[in-house]
Amino acid sequence: MYDVIVVGAGPAGSVTAAYVAQAGYSVLILERNHSCSSPCAGYVSNTINLELPDDSVIQSNITKMRTYFPDLSFHDFELNGFVVDRSLFDMSLVMKAKELGVEIKWDSGMTGFVSESVKFYGGDARGRIIVGADGVFSRTAQILGLEKQEIAICAQYHMKGIKPISDMSEIFFNVDHAPGGYIWVYPTGEDSAKVGLGLAGSSSPQEKLDTFIKTHHRLNGQKTEYITGALPISGLREKLTFGNVLLVGDSAGMADPITGAGINNAMLAGAIAGNTIIKALENDEISILSEYEIKIKRLLGKPLARSYEKRKKLDACSDNELLKRELPFFWMTFKQYWE
Repeated sequence: MYDVIVVGAGPAGSVTAAYVAQAGYSVLILERNHSCSSPCAGYVSNTINLELPDDSVIQSNITKMRTYFPDLSFHDFELNGFVVDRSLFDMSLVMKAKELGVEIKWDSGMTGFVSESVKFYGGDARGRIIVGADGVFSRTAQILGLEKQEIAICAQYHMKGIKPISDMSEIFFNVDHAPGGYIWVYPTGEDSAKVGLGLAGSSSPQEKLDTFIKTHHRLNGQKTEYITGALPISGLREKLTFGNVLLVGDSAGMADPITGAGINNAMLAGAIAGNTIIKALENDEISILSEYEIKIKRLLGKPLARSYEKRKKLDACSDNELLKRELPFFWMTFKQYWE
């Protein structure tokens, strides 16, 4: 019998597991893949008040975000963060959890659970508390009978031999290339960058991304990696705790519905989940887990709800003239967003 079984080895799951294990409790992580991967650009804000992995996972520092209107006029905004190699970043968090005593089973997707009994590919286990950190298509949420989340389909290349702007993330809005979303360029070196896009709905992301790159000559280079995936864009789920089960990260809808950013929220939620679980185990009282939902809603509820309302306005921009006029009202680097 484990004290905690965490389903998913992303940032939310790994941080949750590490906190609980550090307090001396037994923790098992079940991960359906054989390694960590994500279509995320990998931006992490320095505002996060958590211990981060060493500098080897950092690909570039980011001091500004440049947001382009459809006509390529732009607006600059100061930032304080960095771009990480997502696979290395996620793996470093998992290995930190392992160093603290967490057991990890790769290629072990969870197939079902009843109360404390969890079944996964290759076996079964028992856990007093179950943490669903298994992403936007969460099997945990599915078993709990929760509705599917609205999603954005994402595609990303890692490209070399191009000319990104040093220390700057670039965001392009254009309904022809990214309806209901945007294109991003995040530098990973002097002549390399992650170039990707997110689309609301089911349009072909790779085709649109290829077209965008062809029309922006400084981004034409060698494509060294391609990855695709999805992000939740419907905001925080109404309920996050279900008896001895709780949801963290994308499975809980913690990614920002407009930007898609989710690493900071996932790690913060992991810390809150971990501390709440420790309290529940110390007092042998599962009902204490409900405090996690209260704290998360207090921290993330209003910002994510506001972003979801802005998301609806973005979806309604059917042409670039309308998008140019309305963009300051639903992108967070403009003061109009906060009015």
